[in-house]
Amino acid sequence: MFFVKALSLLPLGFLYFLAEITAILAFHVFHYRRSVVRENLAMAFPEKPLKERKKIAKQFYRQFLQVFAEFMKAWRFKKEDWLERFPITNPEVVEDYLKKGVPVVLMSGHTANWEWGAYTLNAHIDFDLDFLYKPVKKKAFDDIMLKLRTRHGGIAIAKDNAIREVIKRRKKPRLVGIIGDQLPSMGTEKYWLNFLNRPTAFYKGAERIATLTQYAVFYAEVSRTGLGRYELTFQKIDEPPYEKGHEGIIASFVEHLEASIRKHPADYLWSHKRWKYSKEEEEAHLASLKSQ
Repeated sequence: MFFVKALSLLPLGFLYFLAEITAILAFHVFHYRRSVVRENLAMAFPEKPLKERKKIAKQFYRQFLQVFAEFMKAWRFKKEDWLERFPITNPEVVEDYLKKGVPVVLMSGHTANWEWGAYTLNAHIDFDLDFLYKPVKKKAFDDIMLKLRTRHGGIAIAKDNAIREVIKRRKKPRLVGIIGDQLPSMGTEKYWLNFLNRPTAFYKGAERIATLTQYAVFYAEVSRTGLGRYELTFQKIDEPPYEKGHEGIIASFVEHLEASIRKHPADYLWSHKRWKYSKEEEEAHLASLKSQ
């Protein structure tokens, strides 16, 4: 944590300079997950020529390292910084539900600066924010990210405790933030949906939370408008009342997310090993466990 605080004292321009150097080294020298990035882009955009996909890959490394620099600088930001650098274009569409006592689930993906997207909410909307997160294996890094995320007002809820914790506070008007494009573990309840030209696994959790609690659901689209500047726009996915067995929320989220990615392809997290296994591989794995 001391390292992050120390770096956050540096001017953002200098952090961007370090990010630029690191991006060049990551792409050209260390080849950091370059095969993963190329494979993901080839599958997602088969219609694009190789030259264009290479350009997207280089832009991705540059913008990803800029986002990493911004993560650290966020430690020093105050409300005024968020209001200036990260406006919300239509906060009223969500506030209307909250003022009526209806909590709102906000779904987003790993696009543009997904961390800043969560941080800016408390600066603009005067309601609590609960956010669901998936702990990372390296505890030291997990602790750093949690401190950053809660510093700007968010309440952290571990994914495995999500439904129980959300239901405890189900009557309190608030935002519930969920990044919905993470890879589910094998054997967990999931949907298999077409995403970026391949069958992709998605958690059902956000849909279960919304239908159990009768919350409204919005897609939170984060767009880059300049260096260190973004904007957030809400797009309604669904609203109560939901009948038992209601579906379609996750499928709609996936459509919104893919539309965002296709508008700004370099802003997605292409280095993530999102497609570690297929539906057939999961079925074979589970069948082998049953036969043991």
